[in-house]
Amino acid sequence: MKKILILIALSIVSTLYYNKVDNQITQEDVNFITDRFIKIKVSNPYEKTYQQQLQLIKSIQHSVFVVARPMVGIEKGKPREPKDLYLKKTGLCFDRSRVIEKILRYYGFKTRHIALYSTKETNSTFKSLITPGIASHAFTEVFTNKGWLVVDSNSEWLSLDRQDNPISVEGIKDNKESVKNKLKNKLPSFVYEDDFFIIYGLYSRHGMYYPPYNSIPDINYSEFIDEFI
Repeated sequence: MKKILILIALSIVSTLYYNKVDNQITQEDVNFITDRFIKIKVSNPYEKTYQQQLQLIKSIQHSVFVVARPMVGIEKGKPREPKDLYLKKTGLCFDRSRVIEKILRYYGFKTRHIALYSTKETNSTFKSLITPGIASHAFTEVFTNKGWLVVDSNSEWLSLDRQDNPISVEGIKDNKESVKNKLKNKLPSFVYEDDFFIIYGLYSRHGMYYPPYNSIPDINYSEFIDEFI
């Protein structure tokens, strides 16, 4: 019985490992990031001032929107790396957020991928998670010298207050009304204004955005586990 349980556990672990979203930056990524998106000197961003960090983050976000405006998403079962977004010249939040994250990490920032799901219609985290077509969003948080900052993937919006301080997505979720009065620029989408929950590291519920393209959800487990740590 013990051996069977060990085999089952190993099988689950190996399946999850095989299906995890790989966040490594490949040489092909580097080539397209520097040749087609934004090329600057690579240095430790955490040795820069906060304002220098903000300027770099804004430039990276802008570079992705210059290449791929919000129009049509890359099809399921197809890669959505920097090369693919550049060649398609179009994408949706789940496409652009991936590339924004890779560029930010290439230039030394720590990031985490955010999946947001509205609970306005269901009043339930579980029901929203299993309901197809529920209002949702994919975007990025980047760590700055002053904390976590939301980098939107459908507009060139950053979660800054009027003093340019960052507001995390948790801060938006837990203090919506007070945050709206503090923001430098208004919330860019209704999905931030509705009641919602977030999952770190979840790239899709259906498993068709990243290899091996099957029905197992696309998750980066290190980011997913960080949520609980």
